[in-house]
Amino acid sequence: MKEDSTKQQAHKSQQNREELETRAHYSVSTSTIEARTDSDDMIIEGYAALYDNETNIGPFKETIARGAFDDVLDNDVRALMNHDPNYVLGRTGAGTLELELDDTGLKYRIKLGEQQYAKDLYESVKRGDISQSSFAFTIAEQSWSEDRSVRSVDKVATLLDVSPVTYPAYKDTHGLVARNDETEPEQIDNAVENTTSEENKEVKKTTKKRSKMNLKELNELRGKFYNEHVSMIENAESEGRELTNEEETRADYLEGEIERLDNKIKRRKAHEDMIARTASMSGVGVSEAKEIEKVNRNFSLTRAVHSISVGQPLTGAEAEWAQEARKDMQSRGMQMTGQIGIPERALYRAGGADDFQAGSGDGSGFVSTDVPGVIEALRAAPLIETVGATTIHGATGNVQFPRVSKKASGHYATEVQDMATAGLSGMEMDEVTLSPNRYTNSTVFSKMLVTQGGPAVDALIANELMAGVNEKIDVDAFAKTTTVNNTSLGGALTAANLFELEKDVLAAGGDFANCKWVMSPTGWKVSRDLATVASIDAFWVGSQFDGFDAIATPNLLDSSANKGQIVFGDFAKGIVYVTFGGLDLLVDPYSNAATNQIALHVTKFADTEVRQGDALASVSEAE
Repeated sequence: MKEDSTKQQAHKSQQNREELETRAHYSVSTSTIEARTDSDDMIIEGYAALYDNETNIGPFKETIARGAFDDVLDNDVRALMNHDPNYVLGRTGAGTLELELDDTGLKYRIKLGEQQYAKDLYESVKRGDISQSSFAFTIAEQSWSEDRSVRSVDKVATLLDVSPVTYPAYKDTHGLVARNDETEPEQIDNAVENTTSEENKEVKKTTKKRSKMNLKELNELRGKFYNEHVSMIENAESEGRELTNEEETRADYLEGEIERLDNKIKRRKAHEDMIARTASMSGVGVSEAKEIEKVNRNFSLTRAVHSISVGQPLTGAEAEWAQEARKDMQSRGMQMTGQIGIPERALYRAGGADDFQAGSGDGSGFVSTDVPGVIEALRAAPLIETVGATTIHGATGNVQFPRVSKKASGHYATEVQDMATAGLSGMEMDEVTLSPNRYTNSTVFSKMLVTQGGPAVDALIANELMAGVNEKIDVDAFAKTTTVNNTSLGGALTAANLFELEKDVLAAGGDFANCKWVMSPTGWKVSRDLATVASIDAFWVGSQFDGFDAIATPNLLDSSANKGQIVFGDFAKGIVYVTFGGLDLLVDPYSNAATNQIALHVTKFADTEVRQGDALASVSEAE
């Protein structure tokens, strides 16, 4: 019962908060109103809002940015007296209210009706008794001064009404809590708390330091707010009463702070995880990883392309990465041919032939999902890496990778028996050589798209470029997996054929814990069709066959005449994937100039080779 009552109180407090957050936000203007006659009509004109005019509304000041109303004037807006819906003065939908934007701000023109309150307003404006206006709205975008004392309304979400007002100010501070924007600073919530409380004053002081808090400190502050909230509700329940008005206000405030801290903690943790991942990928310390991510955040592919297309030199992050990428390529005995470069350390872990990642698993360490952007798109790994291929990033020159060509086999020997006569067969080694093969892809896009730019456009172009490169790497890699331990069927695929692959890998000493299925489109269909056979139906569970993940990809090409291909095995042991340096991007603004388009070519140096063939087994349907 106690828990239920606590939940009810919390729910009620949340309802109160939601009610406040849906309330219209009012802003004031110091502009004057004019009353005039047009023929026989009574007309009132004025500005509901002034651009760049600071208004002191209590806990902070507010300005309206130019362009804030650009997308909202098509709404059916009312003109009200003192924001009171009982006193409608005009309406854009009826043609009795006209709205206009000029260099000063939001201008309105009301054609008043014959209502007595309209006539009274007209006379009050003529006398100068009512001389100011305001508007009701909700915010889409906002920004704050560095000291968070001034808020700029950058974009209005909805314009609710414009109003001549008797008092151009808030009737109560609750009108301030009209936001659901998690980025809004603490001043708004402070306006609804008990400012005379010493505890609240301390909270205010603490929240101002929030931007400098680490993850531990943020969690501690959240715990403090949570405990206070629970204690307040439990105390009221133990006394057999509802929360007081002051407690309700405090509860609203605490709930808002907890929600805000949850978001901040989530973002802070995501950021710290991203930095840690970058440090791991790049083989650097945390401080250097932060610097890498800082440059990555500031890098813009479209900005770099635009600069080159108009003959301007690269600057900022684009110039920094291009310079480092060029030096990086030269150190590996290669030449960068493009104007834009992404160095190896900005993408993934540095290393060499003796510094590799065996079985990188799902590839999650190489693809950032927390902060979408161009670098994250350029980091995209080919499927051969994500299924677990042994991966070497940042190799220099040819890589001679040692491999076992013959496994050692042991025999029983007596304590004093000569090893040479015991019948032992020794392990034999050879090596596989991987060299920097040039993988390229090109795309053509409009100059208009480059001009628009932005993170979304950057990521779009980068995704398109890398998809083509990674597709070709996968096609080459998966083709090599079918050249070892392959069975070409004389007829249709059967369930026994799939189990035979498992047997082959197991017999060769494969690690079942790391094994996966990779299937061509037809191979996938044929194998799934087997599920209609009662004897095999139980072996398909979701996207797993016989307990092993099964992945279908068009990059494992069907055999001739659209016959299926299926590979099973431990890809960490079976194949190795190597990259050589970063990315090289060439901008061509000339070839497609007639159609106002720019061509972009990306080059990635990589190679794949079979490492331990008996860790893989494959089957192909007959032609």
